[in-house]
This record gives sequence, structure tokens and C-alpha cells, in this order.
Amino acid sequence: MNYFNHTAVKVILPLLVLAIAFVIGRGLIANKPEPVSRPNFKSVTSINATRVTKSDYQVTLKTQGTVGAARQGSLIAQVRGTVTEVSANFVSGGFFEQGETLLQLDPRDYEIALTMAKATRAQAQAALEEENARSEQAALDWKRLGRKGKPSSLTLREPQLASATALLASADAQIQRAELDLERTRIVAPYRGRIASHSADLGQFVTAGAALAEIYSVDRAEVRLPLSNQQLGYLTLPGRNALGEPVRAVLSASLGEQRYNWQAEIVRTDGTIDPNSRQLFAIASIEQPYDSGDKPPLRVGQYVQADISGAVLSDVVVIPRSALREDREVLVVDDTNTLQRRNVEVRWKDAEVAVIGEGLEEGEIISLTSLGTVVNGTRVNATVDGVPAKSERGGNNAAAGGMPERLKKLKALIDSGGEIPAPARERIATRIANGEPVPDWLKAHMAKQPTATQ
Repeated sequence: MNYFNHTAVKVILPLLVLAIAFVIGRGLIANKPEPVSRPNFKSVTSINATRVTKSDYQVTLKTQGTVGAARQGSLIAQVRGTVTEVSANFVSGGFFEQGETLLQLDPRDYEIALTMAKATRAQAQAALEEENARSEQAALDWKRLGRKGKPSSLTLREPQLASATALLASADAQIQRAELDLERTRIVAPYRGRIASHSADLGQFVTAGAALAEIYSVDRAEVRLPLSNQQLGYLTLPGRNALGEPVRAVLSASLGEQRYNWQAEIVRTDGTIDPNSRQLFAIASIEQPYDSGDKPPLRVGQYVQADISGAVLSDVVVIPRSALREDREVLVVDDTNTLQRRNVEVRWKDAEVAVIGEGLEEGEIISLTSLGTVVNGTRVNATVDGVPAKSERGGNNAAAGGMPERLKKLKALIDSGGEIPAPARERIATRIANGEPVPDWLKAHMAKQPTATQ
């Protein structure tokens, strides 16, 4: 009997424990606390943005070129002779003034030739005077002999007189030629300039036509600047029918750690478009490139960059070049802090800025942050012109002092009885449905318009 009681206890006791545990568990489950419901905030991208304004913008065309001399050429000997004197400035890199004697050739042969020409002239002058006297005497003899009529030209020795006159003119010409040759023994600088290289020196014999040096002027320099067809559309270049103000350009170059600028003016263009580059070269002129005051000289052969003042574009929006997507699109931050892709008309762009003609209105906000693929309605947290956006978790944004400008405009629209545009209603309804923060006054307005979410 005791055996059966002991067996029953061993079976019943575990079942009783399990039953009690089951009852306790059901009670705990039935009386569990309700979970706290928290808003489900969607992921928001932080971006930098700017508020656009309209203004006038002067196009600046960027190009480059190499400095060249306005005048350059070879210094040529016009007579032969031995170099007897050399100027101290007649060295490579030497500066000289207009009219300065750079070389002196031995003048003695030419001085002798001049003396001989003068002697020949004296003889011709004497012969002419003698013929004049004979002609006058022949005329007197004709009258004294009582001959009638006009004496012939032979009687009056007119042929002999003409010959003597011609000989005198020839002697004068020989003197002029001798004086010119003597003057040419002095090699004189034709303009204020500089020696690029020289090939003559003291004691050297040079022949007529020999190149003595390569020289160039220093009173004015020129830079050939290539311009593309697109750039030409923003310029009025000098030409037969060109009118208006001169085209200004600023040349710049870095020397050491400093960057210097020189003022220039576009004075002309090449006669034809370059067949290799298909570009037109404009010629910029710089006065006194070696007399630049506190700036270093602008040397021939130096590479420079040029900014040319082009046309003025009126009533346009200027944005950073990086804000332009695919050369035709920007990202606009709308009144509900979402991005909207918008096509714009680009009137000008370079490496730094893009100038928008149509597509953006005064006061709109555009993204400056480079983003990948973006769809309309992407939520963002925009820092506009360095001012961070207020946190969406900070409560009701409808407070008078903290309401963003775009919400102010939306509230003013509602207060005036206007209707929220359908795309904006859809975005607001989606935010409410997703538990995202929306001002109370906007929730109340949406609740009165149930069709807005349909």
C-alpha cells in the first residue's frame, strides 16, 4: 500500500508544479506593461545649402599665352667694315635707348670716298660755270656780228651746258651716297629695346647684309590669347565694325610665392582662325612691361594667364559650379525640407561658377552638397549659408520666433484661405503617416482635408 502512495506522489507533484508555473506565466503575460510608443523618425541627410539671389554678372573669359615683343627683328649691317667700337649695352640681355650707337665700323674708307666725291663736285661746278660763260659769250658774239634771227642751241652751247649740269647733279648724288655710307658705319638702335642675342664683336669684319644682333622693343609687349567659339560669343572684339569701350584683360603670373597682375587691352585679332586649334587668337597689348613700378617686369617669353572682361548678363543667379548636376540640373530644397530635382537654363559656366538664366527664383534654396542618385522627395536637414537647421525633435516649429521661412509661407497661405499644392499635400500626408514631426497647426489643417491623402 505504501508503495502505491509513494508512486502517486512522484507522478502528481511534478504535474502540480507545472500547472502552478503555467498559471503564474499566464498571469504575467496578461498583466504585462504596454510598450512605450515612440515616433519613427526616418533617416535624414544633412547637407549644406544656400539661398539664391539674382544680380548682374560680368563674364570673365579665362585663357593663357606667352609674352612677345610688339616689335622685334635683326640688326643688319648696311656697309662692310671692321668693328672698331662696341657699346657697353651691346650684350645679350642689354637694354638700349632709341638712337644709341651700338657698334661703330671703321669709317676711314668712307671718309676718303666722301672727300673724293666732294672734289668731283668741285670740278663739275667749275665745268658748269665755264660752260655758262661760253654760252653767254656766244650770245654776245651773235649780236655783235649783226646776225638776224635767234641763234641755234649749238651756237649757244646748250648741249655742253646741259652735260655740265648733269655732271654736277651726279657729283651731288655721289656726295649724298658717300655721306650715307659714312653715316651707316654707326649702327644705331632704331627704337628703345633689348638685345636678345648678338653675333658681332670688337675687331670683327662684317659685310653688308650681315646680321649683327637680334633685338626687340621694350616699350610695349603683346600676348596672343586663344579664344574658343563659345568664348567669342561673349566678346565684342576690335575690328572694322567694332564699337564701344576697349576690351580689358588682366594678365597674371606667379613668381616665387607671390602672384602679380598686369593690366592689358585687346587691340586686334589674327587675320584668320588657326587651322590646327580652330581658335581665334586675340592680341593683348601691355604698355611699358619693363617699367611696372613695384611689380617685376613682364618678360618676353614668360607664360601668363589672362582674364578677359566679357559681356554682362542681367538678372541671373550665380551658383558654385559644383552645385550644377550634369550641366543642366540643380537640387532645390522645398518648404517641407525635401529635395526636388529641377532643370535650369545655364547661360555661362566655368570651372568655378555656373550662371543660371531661367529655372530659379529669388530666395529659393539649393543644395551645395554633392550627392549621388537623388529622387524627388528625399528628406534633408539643410544648413543654409552656414546657419544650421533647427532640430526636428525640438518640438513645435510653429513658434513665431523659430518657424522656418518656408513654413511661414505655408502658414500664411493656409491663413489666407489658399490651398496647399497637391504635391506638397502628398508629401505632408506621407510624413504624418510615417510618424515624422509635423507642426500641430499643419496636422490640424490636414485633418480637415481628408481627401489630401487620397
